[in-house]
Amino acid sequence: MTVADPAPGLPQAMRHRQLPERTEGGLRAAYGDGDHVAPLFDPEDDRGVPIHTRVLRAALQKVQILTWVRSYSRADAMSDVRAGVTVSVVLIPQAIAYALLVEVSPVNGLYASFVPLIVFTLFTTSKHMCIGPFALISLVVASVADGLVPAERTEEMYLGAVLMLSMLAGLLQVLMGLVGLGVISSFLADPCIAGFTTAVALIIMSSQLKYLLGISLGKSSMPVTVYRALAAFFTGNVNWWAFLVCVSAFAIMYAIKRGGQRFCAKVPLFEQLIAVVFFTGVNYAADIPIDAIGDIPRGLPVPRMPPLPSSPALWGAYLQGAAVIAFTAFLVSMSMARIFGAKHEYVVDGNQELVALGMANVFGGLFGAFPVSGSFSRSAVVSAVGGRTAMHGIVQAAVIMLVLLWLTPLFRALPFAVLAAIIFMALQSLVDFSSAKVLWKSSRADFALWIIAFLVTAFFDVQVGLVVSLAASLGLLVLRTSRPRWVVLGRLPGTDIFRDVTRYPSAETLPHVLVCRFDAPLHFANADFFATSLHKRLRVMAKTGDEPTHVLLDCSSIHTIDASANTALKQLVTELHRKDIAFLLANSRAPLREALAKFGTLQKLIGENNMFITIADGIEHGCSRPRQPPRVVAAADDGVATDDRLESAAEHDGADEEQHRAAPRAATSSTMQLGSRGDDADGGLGHVRVVVHSEGS
Repeated sequence: MTVADPAPGLPQAMRHRQLPERTEGGLRAAYGDGDHVAPLFDPEDDRGVPIHTRVLRAALQKVQILTWVRSYSRADAMSDVRAGVTVSVVLIPQAIAYALLVEVSPVNGLYASFVPLIVFTLFTTSKHMCIGPFALISLVVASVADGLVPAERTEEMYLGAVLMLSMLAGLLQVLMGLVGLGVISSFLADPCIAGFTTAVALIIMSSQLKYLLGISLGKSSMPVTVYRALAAFFTGNVNWWAFLVCVSAFAIMYAIKRGGQRFCAKVPLFEQLIAVVFFTGVNYAADIPIDAIGDIPRGLPVPRMPPLPSSPALWGAYLQGAAVIAFTAFLVSMSMARIFGAKHEYVVDGNQELVALGMANVFGGLFGAFPVSGSFSRSAVVSAVGGRTAMHGIVQAAVIMLVLLWLTPLFRALPFAVLAAIIFMALQSLVDFSSAKVLWKSSRADFALWIIAFLVTAFFDVQVGLVVSLAASLGLLVLRTSRPRWVVLGRLPGTDIFRDVTRYPSAETLPHVLVCRFDAPLHFANADFFATSLHKRLRVMAKTGDEPTHVLLDCSSIHTIDASANTALKQLVTELHRKDIAFLLANSRAPLREALAKFGTLQKLIGENNMFITIADGIEHGCSRPRQPPRVVAAADDGVATDDRLESAAEHDGADEEQHRAAPRAATSSTMQLGSRGDDADGGLGHVRVVVHSEGS
């Protein structure tokens, strides 16, 4: 039969060839070894380069500022100065307020906004992220440090624990970045992050109730703290001046913010700084009977090594707490960096961000700073006012330096109640119950993650909440991976498209043939589930009188297989062959074929003659013949199909056809009818087709 040339204008080398058989072996015979993996780029040849030169080169590559500072322009400088000065106005009151959450002096909040910002600028790949004091991380630090020092502690002892945690968390972050563990941020599911963040925001707010009411509530869990605050309020045992100042400060900031969003959305109004200046001035003039922050030391911080833990057990406790801080800080920072990177169309390197944040915390701990992380509100300000590079961090550090040198005495009369109002204002956006409502409607499993993270964090502890949230995320991942979707496929009438028969009732299944798909890679966690599911379906077919003769597995979702799954697959195929049931594959990916070849399963049990390019090919050429022994076809030299090789493969295919005609178990008429279609919808081709549409790799 003569076939028309589908592309008469193409060179001979680019024309499609007639395949002798529609299997992976046919492809190899015609086009060469398609499983060879060639590098996408030539790696740098470091042979002969001294080791110290390699180390220096690798170290310099981590200093990201060297990659862009040479192209830094005057326009960039003007934009970054404007952004840095603007965000500094927001940073100053937040730095002082968040120091209260860590339970250290307000000056340590300013220290955390100085040296860490300079160091972070040198290493980061994010152009818009602002680091410094952040409410969530501050609470985590306070929770960890509180368990590391005795109850009869001094301020110096507690501060030393906080600074040591900063250095250890930074070292862990640097180490994780160097070994490429930036991917760990992907293992905490978004619902867990949302539930955890909402609970932490409520815990932080509850910790500020003592400043709202002007009384001591003691240290306890959030429900107990809220109960004590309500009891004190309704019994009138509160400082009404503190309550009035806190509520008034919150109302002023809220009105300014909402008014600014409505009438001048593009111009920041600095509502927090306005509240700080106004109520500090009022307290100076009227001497309100409420607690204020008092004197803040002037001058720049000097480097000082915090005291080391005194015992191996204490070292373990410090490292455990530092790991919690390191993971939480990176998780928060990386999520923010990716948001702004996507918005401004640049790539953020997770491993490099770990190094940058770690270096900032290490040097910050030496210079009196508690652990820092990214701040979404301040990063949003940088993005809104047009910051172009990470140099805005240097500008913020310069403004903080001026404050430390000359302006700290002005904050002496700043009421704690105003700082509590700033924290209440900043945490509004973190309390988000709407996401739980969405999850309840869309995914009950993800809703369960949200509930677990929220309840455990709110009623127990921040550290416990983070660990349980991570465990719940990994547990759901394991559950979904070990029990993936397993479907029976049928052919849509009049097409060569195969779909799940439970979703498409009109999809037609073939007599004595099971076409199925397993929607996951095959590995040790799901191998038994795969084999069990297939056996169950075969038993159902046998009970209904449809005795199976062929199993065709769609491998489009199976991109790899491990040793445990290979063992299960060998047992499955051997058992099927014992029952004279043919086992065929379709849409196999190159990594899967490579793995099966390395295990020997391809050569001994399956064979490339039983691996088809598409499902339609498997139905037409595989299920219309009896079970064949495995055969591996040699690849063409240099990817060029020779006439002799094609002729040899065609002769073998002809022998297979003769064997089929002589076999006692001939194909049914319905199978032959399905296999004779010539114009497939998804690439299934007949014998006379010349265009190859492979979904393999």
